[in-house]
Amino acid sequence: MHPSCHSQPPATRTKARTARAFTLIELLVVIAIIAILAGLLLPALSRAKGQAQSTQCKSNLKQIGLATFLYADDNEDHLPYAWWYNAANDDPNLNNFQYLLAPYLKSAAFRAGTQTDDSDFASGIYPCPIRLRENHWRNIATYRPGTPGNPWKISYGMNQFTLVGYPPDVRSPDTVKLTSVPAPTRTLLAVDISYELNHPAVISLGEVNGYWDLGYKHGRTHPEGKANIVFMEGHVGSASSGQTNDLVMNFKP
Repeated sequence: MHPSCHSQPPATRTKARTARAFTLIELLVVIAIIAILAGLLLPALSRAKGQAQSTQCKSNLKQIGLATFLYADDNEDHLPYAWWYNAANDDPNLNNFQYLLAPYLKSAAFRAGTQTDDSDFASGIYPCPIRLRENHWRNIATYRPGTPGNPWKISYGMNQFTLVGYPPDVRSPDTVKLTSVPAPTRTLLAVDISYELNHPAVISLGEVNGYWDLGYKHGRTHPEGKANIVFMEGHVGSASSGQTNDLVMNFKP
């Protein structure tokens, strides 16, 4: 047999295998490097996801602002109401600004449903992605029959001062005119609401009796983050709970 056809001696084969293999120490070093890189990348990815969710929320509010202008054009300059007290006839399918703006945002009528999963409060432009991960209401994580508060997670609220009679009366749906707002660039129209409120009407920028109307949730956990806001003239911004001095809720003399 020709010498070139002989196989390698056992010692040579063992040496070749040893040269190609990782040692335990090398594997541990690689694992440690991967863990360090993951520790560096995951917070950055989390921040990027949070920024994307905030951008989506701002886009939703921008569309709510545009729909409000269209509504005012069709209703002799009158703003939509956030909510009004309609006693025994109160109907969540009808009694909120989401219902009033639905014709400008979707082809079908607004449908509140019986819980978040089957509700328009959680579809289209009406849900904030961060709100859907929060408690249902205050310390209640999930709604069940008999649970206090509304059966849906509501993301956005509108300024309750759009009602002509408020304050203090909320028993009429009559609203003020858009052009009557004296400082529209600083006056809140619609905003992120907190899981402590979970209602479509907002009356306060700050903490009242231990609870917040606004959901200061972007960037950090509520109430340490920022709330996204669409103002009466249509621009969208954000503010923390300590940055509301220049914002207007009650715009009436």
